[in-house]
Amino acid sequence: MRWRRYGVPILILLAYLVACRIMLAPIFNFSHIATASYEGDARAFIWVLAWDNHAVLARVPLFEANKLYPLHDSLAYGEHLFGISLFTLPVYALTRNPVLAYNLVWLFAYVACALAMHALAYRYTRDHMASFVAGMAFTFCFFRFHHGHGHLNLIWCFWIPLVFVAIDRWSERPTAPRLLLVVAIVVLQALAAWYEAVLITIAGLLYLGWLFVVERRRVAIATVVAHGAVALLIAIACVWPFARHYFILHQEPPAYAADASADLTGWFVPPENTFAGQWLLSRGVTGPRAIWGELTVYLGWITVILGVAGAVVTMVTTDAALARSRFFIALTVVAAILALGPLPGEVASGVYGWSPYGALSHVPGLSLFRIPARYTELINLALAVLAAVACAALHRRFGAAGATVSAVAIVLLLAESYVVKFPGGQPQPFPVPRVYSHLATLPRAPVLSLPDYASTPTWFEEANYQYWSTANWYPMVNGDSREWPAQFVSLTTRLKTFPDHDAAVAMRESGVTYIVVDGYKPEGLRMINSAIGNPDYRVVTHFDRDYLFQVAAAP
Repeated sequence: MRWRRYGVPILILLAYLVACRIMLAPIFNFSHIATASYEGDARAFIWVLAWDNHAVLARVPLFEANKLYPLHDSLAYGEHLFGISLFTLPVYALTRNPVLAYNLVWLFAYVACALAMHALAYRYTRDHMASFVAGMAFTFCFFRFHHGHGHLNLIWCFWIPLVFVAIDRWSERPTAPRLLLVVAIVVLQALAAWYEAVLITIAGLLYLGWLFVVERRRVAIATVVAHGAVALLIAIACVWPFARHYFILHQEPPAYAADASADLTGWFVPPENTFAGQWLLSRGVTGPRAIWGELTVYLGWITVILGVAGAVVTMVTTDAALARSRFFIALTVVAAILALGPLPGEVASGVYGWSPYGALSHVPGLSLFRIPARYTELINLALAVLAAVACAALHRRFGAAGATVSAVAIVLLLAESYVVKFPGGQPQPFPVPRVYSHLATLPRAPVLSLPDYASTPTWFEEANYQYWSTANWYPMVNGDSREWPAQFVSLTTRLKTFPDHDAAVAMRESGVTYIVVDGYKPEGLRMINSAIGNPDYRVVTHFDRDYLFQVAAAP
């Protein structure tokens, strides 16, 4: 009995750890966990988490981040990730290494995702082998690899499977502790990433509706109303201090959402960075898509087949627990409709109507969900549960033979999503240039790093400057942003004319004091050569081709 109580969970954890080590190898550098990172969004998120931790430890206003100087609430021009930063805080506090903190929680996201899905599937199947299929299918779906190289906010989704477990337990016996657990899960997911906040809200509300309308859970109306009011008040109290800053952002038009909507090709044609995708390409098939695209949301044929089989089982089974998983058929349908985005009429008119996606776009907060294809996350979750149902039915009908089929299915579904020939390779060590560490020894003042990459084809390099600023935390003009206020664009347009005189005037007016120029780039080298000897600027120091200038006082 003791072995079953402790040994089985340990074996399950070890199995998922081994799977992570194998499956994540193409997109994670296990040899350089403390230093390796991808460029672009990954480094932007490294900075966000480090800034959150720095703000907590230094007791500075969270949203007055050091990017996009001189804008206020600059953190709100991207995800705040505070719910994730709670997990990086101990590592950052001990090491001050933002890359190590990021990489550890990145790995944790996959392990936690597997365990959370396992727990959800086990609640319906009471079958660890079947739950193992669900855990593998959900954790290592291609969606998770597509976003894994840089979108930590989208792989940090393990709270969503857990909310179903928590809501189910609360509806069975609605006590205050169980209610608080539901609220805590929703809040922690909402504070981790706004996309995931929308997903968990929609999934949770659908599940509540299913439990009370379809399954007819017997909970007193007064209890539901009272608990609902308490939950709403607590959630708003926790989320509002963060959410209120985001009213500076604007909703994208239907045409933007239409371009980011899922389609059948994305769901069912293996991407080019899979074994099947490579096979198709070698035979001249042009359907496979690149791993980078938002529309590369491959569901996996093995998972789909098992999911469809599981849906059939739920409709014919006499097992009450398995039959309850019919909810995940409904979740699949709703998520698929939302993932398809706005209707053609909405795109043509430029105004959201009352299609399913359009209706949600009228809801404050939910209107900031710009990429419908990301609703595929809920399809992956639902298919994983239904796949577990199919496997559980196999095990009960055929015993060891059914378990063998499940084991083979696990291997096949993992092989289906395994990343091959990833164009980014493994992330590599990327140290902070010494010039940014040297800045920390100088009087604190705003910094401009050049060349500037915002709104250029190499926009992703702007995130390097954010990451490098963790060495000093000085205010900087640079940084990634979802949108650019007109006054900020006007200022940066002038600043980027460095070393022209007008740039110096703009720096004096705005308070920008230091200019770091990357001389390893041809454009930067030209700036350096023109700035040396210019009376508007003086060279503070340089480290090889990285030059640090200071704007001179007005004559």
